[in-house]
Amino acid sequence: MYSSNMHSFSRLSLFRSLQVGMVCMLVGAGLAACQSAGYQKTPGGISYKIIDKHNGPKPQVGDYLKLQITTSVGDTVLMDTHKMGGPTRIQLQKPQGHFDIMEALALLSPGDSAIFLIPADSVIPDISRFPYIKKGDNLKIAVKLLAVQNFQQMQEDLQKEQAAQLEKDEKIIEDYLNKNHLTATKTPGGVYIVVHQQGNGPAPQAGDQVQINYTGRSLDGKPFDSNVDTSFQIVHHPLEPFIFTIGQGQVLKGMDEAILQMKEGTKATIYIPSGLAYGPTGQPPVIEPNEILAFDIDLLRVTPASKGKK
Repeated sequence: MYSSNMHSFSRLSLFRSLQVGMVCMLVGAGLAACQSAGYQKTPGGISYKIIDKHNGPKPQVGDYLKLQITTSVGDTVLMDTHKMGGPTRIQLQKPQGHFDIMEALALLSPGDSAIFLIPADSVIPDISRFPYIKKGDNLKIAVKLLAVQNFQQMQEDLQKEQAAQLEKDEKIIEDYLNKNHLTATKTPGGVYIVVHQQGNGPAPQAGDQVQINYTGRSLDGKPFDSNVDTSFQIVHHPLEPFIFTIGQGQVLKGMDEAILQMKEGTKATIYIPSGLAYGPTGQPPVIEPNEILAFDIDLLRVTPASKGKK
C-alpha cells in the first residue's frame, strides 16, 4: 500500500529490473553460458547481433527509448516486459565504462530487434548471491526498439497508455461491482468507494494525520497485506493502527484520493485502478503488473494538521 515511483528512466532502473526479474521469475536450473558466435562487439565489450535491421536515425543521448526486453541466461527467462505490463522506457545516457548497455542501445534504429550478450558479473554486484548463475555466464538481452521519443512525446505516449489502461480497469471494476450487487461512488481519479458504515467525524484535509486499519487484497479476494490480520504481523508490521499524513504521497495515490473523500469513523472498501496503485510494474511477486487492488479501510481518527502530530 505504500507509495511507489512508477517510472524511472535510467540505466539503474533497467539493471534493477533485471535483478528483480531474476529474483522473482527465475525457474529451473541448467544455466549454460550463451554462445557469442556470429556476434559483433562494441568497444565497451558487449557482444551484439541486430536481427531485424531498419535504416532509420539512431537515438541521441537524452532521447527516450520505448523498448520490449526479454532477459535470459541459457534457456531460462529471467525477465520479460511482454509479461510485465508492456514496454519499458529508458532515457539514453552516455556510456560509462565497459559493458554499459547504453552503448549497445545507441546502435539501434526504431523497429530494430537485437540481442546483446553481457557478462552477468559486470552488471550484477556479487553474483554469488544468486547461486543459479555461474561465473562466466552471460545475460542474453533480446531487445526491440519500438520508438525514439523526446520528453514531450514520451509523456504524451505514456498518458495515452495510462488512459487506455484506466478505461480497461474501470470496466473491470464496474463489472465486478454489478456482479456483486455493490453500490459505489467514484472519485475524480477513478477510485471506487463502497461505504459499509458512514462516519460522523471530520473529513481529512491534505496535510492532516490519519489513523486507519486496512486489509489489501486482489479482486479475487486473496489478501496481500493487512495490519489487522495476524498472518502479516511478523513479516510486515505490528497489529496497530497505521498512521500517516494524508495527501503527501506516503501511500498509494488511490488510497490518498479515497480517504480524502471519507469521514472519521467510516468503514469502506475501495477499488483502486492499477494506475493509481503499482501500475505496469506491479510489485513482484505479490502484485501483478496492471493489477486492480481492493482495500478494506476503517478510518479510525483524523488529526488536523493545525494540532500537530502526536
